[in-house]
Amino acid sequence: MRSVFSLALPAMDAPAGRAVAPWVRQLLFAGVAWLVVGMAVMPAGASYNPGKAYQYVLGLTLYLPALILLVMRPSCGRELWRQPLMPWTFALLGWSLLSLAWSHAPRPADEAGHSVSIVFFLIAWQQGVALGQERIRSLLVGMSLALAVVAVVAIAWSFLHPEIDGRISGFGVMDNANLAAAAMGAALIWLWPWRIQPRALRIAKWLAIAVLAAFVLLTYTRSAWGALLAGFLAMVLCRGGRRAWFSAGAALLVAGVAVVVNLPLLLERGLSMRPQIFEQAWALFLQHPLRGRGMGNAFHFYLGPDLYTHVHNLFSQLAVELGLVGLLMWSGIWLALGWRAWLHRDSTLGQVVVGLWVFGMVMVQFDQPHLVDSPRPGWLLTWLPLALSLSLGRWKETA
Repeated sequence: MRSVFSLALPAMDAPAGRAVAPWVRQLLFAGVAWLVVGMAVMPAGASYNPGKAYQYVLGLTLYLPALILLVMRPSCGRELWRQPLMPWTFALLGWSLLSLAWSHAPRPADEAGHSVSIVFFLIAWQQGVALGQERIRSLLVGMSLALAVVAVVAIAWSFLHPEIDGRISGFGVMDNANLAAAAMGAALIWLWPWRIQPRALRIAKWLAIAVLAAFVLLTYTRSAWGALLAGFLAMVLCRGGRRAWFSAGAALLVAGVAVVVNLPLLLERGLSMRPQIFEQAWALFLQHPLRGRGMGNAFHFYLGPDLYTHVHNLFSQLAVELGLVGLLMWSGIWLALGWRAWLHRDSTLGQVVVGLWVFGMVMVQFDQPHLVDSPRPGWLLTWLPLALSLSLGRWKETA
């Protein structure tokens, strides 16, 4: 069991982090784990915003330690800055802060805090998690198992208290079928490639994968179904060989059968107004094409009787809020992240990032529109794979 859930710190850390106390590293590790698991179990506020209790614990375990670490050890910030894609990431976050100058956000301080929280998350990951492959594996496997337990409870709850539309969801921030499907699907993706030796934990892994897959299926979130299939195919094809092609073929066959069986249900909701929403997003973008409306600038539009407060697509939402400048920055970061993950596809960590990148690319076309926001399932599709990429190519592959 130690080979999977090992939190021991490496004997040799990066030069910039030698003075960081081990207990601080462990606290940051716990903060990152809470960021993911906490959003699945803690109550949420309006519009699925993380509740105060969740934020308080996150502040004590992640934000505050990262801030103190950055103040006491500025070299940690310089170390993060030198990592691939980080200068452009900081430029994007800086642009989002600058956009508050022309935004009419009702709470500009909260919007600024979103950008800062992303920086703290990246520092916490670099100093508390990205210290060795075993540590990363321990975190990802542990979070997946925890989310699988939540999924079991949610499935049982849905049978006792079924929703009117028949779609299951989670709790707290994930008390929404689309948000829950994104989180549980991401957990399945980052769990799949790891090789686990202890037999009991290997059984637990496959049970967790089965539960997470069943949960995503029962949400009836079509974008999550397609994203999960695409992410799985990307991961298995990274390995190459006859077995990979056989697995891909089997997955396509199962997906084909599932589509045929559920075809009436898949066609029932049609295109869910996505073409009309894109037309509205384009009109909003043309109002301020270069700099955007500004981060947090609320807008709304009606399509029939339905009121929309976002455009259901991350790239469109980014173009509306941060304009062409923000859109090009993130598009460059995102494409470079995918290419970098592909170059490291021979490693397990590389396969995880490839899978999450493909999964996220599909999901954000239909849901999860907010990039710079408080911690929520969308982070698992964008900022988590970016954080994981910080460790690509740093160590030799271990079983």
